[in-house]
Amino acid sequence: MLVRRFEEVIYGIAFLLLAAAAVFVVIGTFGAVIQVVTRQVSTLEGGVLVLERTLLTLIIAELAYTLRTDFLHHEIAAEPFVYIGLIATVRRMLIVTAEFEKPQSDRELNRLLLELGVLALLLLAIAAAIFLIRYGVWKFVSHPAAS
Repeated sequence: MLVRRFEEVIYGIAFLLLAAAAVFVVIGTFGAVIQVVTRQVSTLEGGVLVLERTLLTLIIAELAYTLRTDFLHHEIAAEPFVYIGLIATVRRMLIVTAEFEKPQSDRELNRLLLELGVLALLLLAIAAAIFLIRYGVWKFVSHPAAS
């Protein structure tokens, strides 16, 4: 009983910290929009920053949802973490693509292309994992006698 209460307190604190982080990210996003409107940064940089911050907010929301689900049902589901990985991968791909606009050298260009290729493979792997989790293929793989 004491362990469960301690666990609930920890989840509650983590949830509050995630909520605070989401508020700060949203405020920063509005700040980025203001910078674009007042022409303090270029439209491309501002757009990438707003998109990046929006995806970061989605990551925080998925983490909060996972905490809530664990708090209510006392079990951790794998699917929300896979979605967090998907959003994080897309977020990084956007950043790499924005950096692609101004590569310094051929070596830098090769590094960016390699990173983009690895991220694309990771994106496909995560999409496959979502498919396998969602459609219950793991049940047939791990317990073939049950089918």
